[in-house]
Amino acid sequence: MDNNSNYTQAFLKNFLGSSPDWYKITIVVFLIINPILFFSSHPFWAGWLLVIEFIFTLAMALKCYPLQPGGLLAIEATIIGMTSPEHIKAEVLANFEVILLLMFMVAGIYFMKQLLLFLSSRSFFLTSILS
Repeated sequence: MDNNSNYTQAFLKNFLGSSPDWYKITIVVFLIINPILFFSSHPFWAGWLLVIEFIFTLAMALKCYPLQPGGLLAIEATIIGMTSPEHIKAEVLANFEVILLLMFMVAGIYFMKQLLLFLSSRSFFLTSILS
């Protein structure tokens, strides 16, 4: 029993890495709500909710690394039948350059967060002194 709780604690601690707990809970809620909405209402609304959730993960790029939850949302959409693997393959092949651009931009923003904050605050400070 004690070994089981250690695995549970390890999973909860490692789920989505060092992201804040509120963010982890939000992603889990997204993963629970999506199939319920997809099967209980019109798939159109579930699709738009999924788009909004994905944009949320990208918007949080400065606080949390967004590729993992975005991938979880994409895998869930495939499992519940929002799309097919063949359609995903066709879209990936058609938009591969854009996907790479997004991945490297998000990763760059996340890993250069401190530099970007320093440069923007320095720029703001110099602008306020000069005016």
